[in-house]
Amino acid sequence: MIAVTTEQLAQVEEEAAEADGELKEAERAYASHRSSPDAYERHQEAIGRADHAAARARVVRADWEEQQAERDRRAAAGELAARELAGAVEGLGRSRAAAVEAVVEAVAAMGRALGALGEHDRLVRAAAADLTARGLRHEGVEPTGANLDESVWIGGVKWPLVDGGSVLGRCLVEQVVAGHPRHSMARLVWAPYGGVSAAEGRDVVLAMVRGERRG
Repeated sequence: MIAVTTEQLAQVEEEAAEADGELKEAERAYASHRSSPDAYERHQEAIGRADHAAARARVVRADWEEQQAERDRRAAAGELAARELAGAVEGLGRSRAAAVEAVVEAVAAMGRALGALGEHDRLVRAAAADLTARGLRHEGVEPTGANLDESVWIGGVKWPLVDGGSVLGRCLVEQVVAGHPRHSMARLVWAPYGGVSAAEGRDVVLAMVRGERRG
């Protein structure tokens, strides 16, 4: 059944009233000119239009009344449910407030983490600039030197760049996978900002984070 609005009901009933008025005028004209073929035809046409309009108005009103009864039933059920769920609403308010507080804390922590990761990335680049100024380029065998991508080797240890955004993004994805593996976010993959070295640095940091969490 197609939903019927009050406006639609009023329109079809108005059309039925207009058709009935036209029928009365046609009846008077036919009564005054019974032998007129034109008056007869107009009368017959008016009967058809009035019958159709009246039938349509009856059907639309019946549909509207049925739907209105269902709306009234649902409204009453909704009022009853609202009264009976008053306690649940209080719990919902508390749980949402707690969730918002947790998200605010997480956002603040993400801001601190992005700042720390960004500072580490800056220090790696600064070390690369220092080594380059000293004429120390890493050619694949030297224990200390700067790479072209601004990552560095110092004493045989490599320090890649790191993209803080992709680190946090991957952490979020892993949390979503753990709790909601079918969520669309569980399939998200971000290319690190900064190329291969930033991807390597991201993976190093993530491995250390996972180790800290397990510990």
